[in-house]
Amino acid sequence: MNAMRHQRQLAIRKILSDGPVATQSQLLTALAKRGIRADQSTLSRDLRELEVRKAGGRYVLPAEEAAAVSEVDYSAAVVSFVPCGPHLIVMRTAVGQAQPIALAIDGKVDSSIAGTLAGDDTVFLATKTRKTQTVALRRLENWFGDKRER
Repeated sequence: MNAMRHQRQLAIRKILSDGPVATQSQLLTALAKRGIRADQSTLSRDLRELEVRKAGGRYVLPAEEAAAVSEVDYSAAVVSFVPCGPHLIVMRTAVGQAQPIALAIDGKVDSSIAGTLAGDDTVFLATKTRKTQTVALRRLENWFGDKRER
């Protein structure tokens, strides 16, 4: 890696660690304030090489991604959830919110939830047993409020 790219990528890491950055334009401005000039395509390549992702509406470094997603409060985007059989919970969300909510749930690494599958406005949560389904329902109530269909 050449010295200029290395210096630019170190600066990107520092900027992202110092505070939230929501757009590439903001990141380019922050780099310019540090005397580092880059164009959008170079910045995109740097972000890809650094494995920077967008989570919770901001750019985050790989180690921070799970934490950033799980810090966002998605309770307003959750419409309802209902158990279906002994191993499934169906969660309804606002349109376009199922995938970020499923990511947030997966980021919590809760042993009562075996996995999630997200569409556009629906998340399926799989559980191993009826007992873990009951635990998962309690967790969902804690995380998103009492939106259980009865």
